[in-house]
Amino acid sequence: MLAVTFHHLDLAPNDAPPDGLAKYIRKPAAGRGSSSARTVAPLTSTGGPESERRPAPSRPILGYLFDAANLLTLAGLLSSTFAMAFAVRGDFAAAAIGLVLAFVFDGIDGPVSKRISGRTANDRAFGANLDSLVDMASTGATLAVVLLAYGEFGMVYLPGAFALVGATALRLSYFNVHGLDEGATRYVGMPTDQAIIVFAAVMLLDVPLGRGAFQVVLYGSAMALAALMVSSLQIPKFTGLVFYALNGAAIAIATLHAMRLIA
Repeated sequence: MLAVTFHHLDLAPNDAPPDGLAKYIRKPAAGRGSSSARTVAPLTSTGGPESERRPAPSRPILGYLFDAANLLTLAGLLSSTFAMAFAVRGDFAAAAIGLVLAFVFDGIDGPVSKRISGRTANDRAFGANLDSLVDMASTGATLAVVLLAYGEFGMVYLPGAFALVGATALRLSYFNVHGLDEGATRYVGMPTDQAIIVFAAVMLLDVPLGRGAFQVVLYGSAMALAALMVSSLQIPKFTGLVFYALNGAAIAIATLHAMRLIA
């Protein structure tokens, strides 16, 4: 059996961990341990706590494909896969379009999920976990591969690639534990989807700057984005007209990259 203690995880009432983790966290008994600690119930060999086992899944794995929000999330993953494939081939304009599509799908799967009736708590938890895993691939892995491809996979680009992967992993882990208060208008640090669209915008400088100068600019931009994702800056949460304007800007970026393909 495995017993784990979460130290200094001071969660306010509205900062509860995600559904998949919250039900396994309990407060220590009065007079035992620090008030700032939370203890996870011992896990059995089957992965569930002794006192409360996970409920049986309501559908098979592939059954979650019959969910519009999950399909949109996977469409973003497919877009990121295309972006990596094109980057490896040196088709960077096409790779940038893939990044923009990943950004768009990531922005609309959440609102769609909220409009689907009949979703159970398990359905919502599955969708949230799927979204987080896809964000790791779309931002961390994909941006790292694009950066490495621009550097012809030279060893000097490995620190920048790892900075993107590591910052994305840290950010998503932080967000998965602490979440976002209901009605919150700001994020702590730059969201991963914003990092994607900024990276795709910087890629427009490839031709104007020339490859040598652009490689330096892109490397610096990658390091800056990694730092922003794990920073304590308060980044506005774009909603309403600003949300649509940002998506319009993303489409404009994709259009400019498409024009490079046609030219």
